[in-house]
Amino acid sequence: MTGPDLDPEQYPPIDPREPVPDDAGALLPDTPDELPEALAEPMPDDGGNAGGVREPA
Repeated sequence: MTGPDLDPEQYPPIDPREPVPDDAGALLPDTPDELPEALAEPMPDDGGNAGGVREPA
């Protein structure tokens, strides 16, 4: 299966020999400079109540 035909003006071909830019904004210009805080992951519940992360078997 091949990929769709993309517009080379909007999606220029990627040269694997090109160095990766230090600034991620060059690759994703719409990304904000500061990312929001990550959500807290649920912790295992000691009381046996549902909603926490299950202990591994």
